[in-house]
This record gives sequence, structure tokens and C-alpha cells, in this order.
Amino acid sequence: MKKPSLRRNNSGQVLIVTSLLVALLLLSTIVFVMETEKDVPTIKTEETDPFINYQQTEKNTLISALANITKGGNSSILASDLETLNTAITSDSYLSMLQINYEPLNATPYQNGIWISWNDSQGITSAAVSFALNSSGLYSTSNIQYTTNVTSEISQNGNNTRIEDSLRQVNLTINLQNENGPALAQNFTFSFENTNSSWVKVDSPNITDFDNGTYTVTFNIETAQTHNPIYVQTLCQDQRGIITGANTTCGDVPP
Repeated sequence: MKKPSLRRNNSGQVLIVTSLLVALLLLSTIVFVMETEKDVPTIKTEETDPFINYQQTEKNTLISALANITKGGNSSILASDLETLNTAITSDSYLSMLQINYEPLNATPYQNGIWISWNDSQGITSAAVSFALNSSGLYSTSNIQYTTNVTSEISQNGNNTRIEDSLRQVNLTINLQNENGPALAQNFTFSFENTNSSWVKVDSPNITDFDNGTYTVTFNIETAQTHNPIYVQTLCQDQRGIITGANTTCGDVPP
């Protein structure tokens, strides 16, 4: 039997980059602070550093782009979202208060800032962009360079047990991470490959959430297949809306 390949849903629509609204609000706050800083006593830098807020806004932009792409959107949406964000920020700052330069990562395995690898037992969906920010205040200028990375990753393994005749129970263990830390899923979709090499969606899987990024899954399938293994496809949408997929070869184990 040929090995199954993952296919993403192509019915997605372009998502609105809501983080831009956050950026505009932050800009208004920063303008007010800089106009009145003559009257402000000494304040700790970490309490007034605008870069922290911009870094979160940029990360939200990457999250929005990845969520869009994995729902079927074009990968060029990342470049479009970044340009929209840049235009919103620099136009509101009059090009003198804050300047932003960005460069989507183009080093293997990334291409134009995007890396999507949905393979056997592991799936990775990631975006990486380098930023350089220059903030000019009334009395000082600040510069910072950094790379923002957003990654959703799943790893899984599984097996199947014959219950009777053509009825089998599939057992999966799945681990989900965001930026190398445990993460929670919003939902899962499971399918198995039937004897005619078509994918059949699984209804009503039994999912146990351990609240630490680990999930166990069981479901029963009817198949005329008399040999193992059973090929299972998993699509996992994390809490941020990013979808990551992986195939798993579930070998037969005694009941």
C-alpha cells in the first residue's frame, strides 16, 4: 500500500490581522508619552520600553498569517501582513519616531519566512522573521534587533487492536508544543486510509487531555483490511488557530 500524504484544506479565507488595531492603540500611547516626557521624572526603562509591545504585536501578525495559511490561504499572506503592519506603524509615527525593518527568514528549512513539514509521526508549522527597530525620542534613540518565531509542532505514535472481524480500535498518543513548550489544542481531526487508498474521517473519537500538551486518543474503525498497519492522519488546531498535521503508522498489537 502506498504511503499516504497529507493534504491541507483549501477552503480557508484570508484572515483579518487584528493585531494591527493593537499596534495603532500602542502608537497613540507612545506618542502621548514622548510628547509629555519633559515633565516626567526618572522612570525605569523596562516599564516604558515600547519595543516589548511591538514584539508582541509582530508575533500576533505571524500567528494570524500561519492560521490563514494552514486553513488554505496563500503563503504570500505573511509578506502582505508584514507590509500592512509596517505601513500602519510608520505612517502613524511620521517615519521619525519609530522605524521598522523586517526580513522573513530564507535559511533552510524556511522559505520566505515559512516552514511547513507534515511528515510521519511529526508535524511542524512555523514562521520566522527578523526585525530591526529604531525608536527616536526627544532625548534618546534606541535600537534593537531580534528574530520572532512562531511554531506549532505535534509528535505522535500509535497502534491498532483487532476487536472482531473487521472492527479495529486505534490508539494514539499525541504531544503538542508551541515554541518548544507544552501547548493546548483547540480541536483535532482524524482520518484513516481505507483499502481503496481513500481517506475516511473518524467520527466521535475519545480524546483524553492531560492539560500538559499530551493527549491520548482512541476510536474504532470498520475496515476490510486484513493486514496491518493502519495509516492514520491527524490534523491538530492549537489554541491560536494554527493547524499542524502528521501521519502515523499504527501497527497491529494483540488484544
